[in-house]
Amino acid sequence: MGFDYAQNLIRRSRLIMPANERKYVEKAHLRNADAVVLDLEDSVPVSEKVATRTVLKEAIPLVGRGGSDVLVRVNHTNELLRGDVEASVWPGLDGIFFPKVETGAQVRALDEFLSELEKKRGIPHSHVKISVIAETLKGYLNVQEITGASERIDSLSLGTEDFATNTGMELSEATYHGWLIPRMQIVFVARAYGKLPLNLLGSMAGFNDTAGFEKMALLSYKHGFLGSSCIHPGNVEILNKCFSPTQEAIEYSRKLIDAFEQSLAAGRASAALDGRMIDYPHYEKAKQILTRSAKIEVLEQKKKSAQKAATGG
Repeated sequence: MGFDYAQNLIRRSRLIMPANERKYVEKAHLRNADAVVLDLEDSVPVSEKVATRTVLKEAIPLVGRGGSDVLVRVNHTNELLRGDVEASVWPGLDGIFFPKVETGAQVRALDEFLSELEKKRGIPHSHVKISVIAETLKGYLNVQEITGASERIDSLSLGTEDFATNTGMELSEATYHGWLIPRMQIVFVARAYGKLPLNLLGSMAGFNDTAGFEKMALLSYKHGFLGSSCIHPGNVEILNKCFSPTQEAIEYSRKLIDAFEQSLAAGRASAALDGRMIDYPHYEKAKQILTRSAKIEVLEQKKKSAQKAATGG
């Protein structure tokens, strides 16, 4: 397996915005999202999709000046895909948000095209990553093949709304347990292949219910997801908080590491901490929490400095 994105990439919040709305693009760098997605797909009317391509070259550095990674969500259709990708790949782009993926062959074809465009436009090879979204039953059933199809893939998600339409499943509390099956499969496959599992255990459409959104994000983190997309800037800081280790978890991890390392020094590979047994799996988990916390701190400082420079502050 190649680079382990699940351990090394921080992308708690992925803010999706219509690329054809200039007012949103100009303010994107102030949102503090870990990643901003310029959308050519669902939020852009069919009549404006091709014309919107022309704004991308200028929009990419605009939204990225606040330190966020920049992605473009393309239209995965025979008529639009190639033109969308060609219009998207410019210096400053970090990834293609690839919806409705159904086969590994589709990913490999995109990978090859990205290599051509990177060479043509002076971008380091394999700099532009692929964020995969399974949104149909066929894509979901092929998710392992898809995830293993390219080293460019950095994350894996389930497109909840489209998947609900394709499967006939309702999105409600009554169907929560049924939805755990495909959602947890995304977590398991992503982590097995070293990709970021990005999703909520529910729909991101209810962005105005901030208390409910936060509860859902916290639950998603507990189920193994490491971030999520959102469609409203007001949800960004909720995601940043909920997909970060709490101060309590950080302090306990430090305490656990200290106790276990003292035990190792005494020749024992287990110890008691707060009435519970700890051993190597607990030790490794604690180290992961501290590593993630440190990477989040570095990213936040990067974004803070970039935003300050962009606003002249």
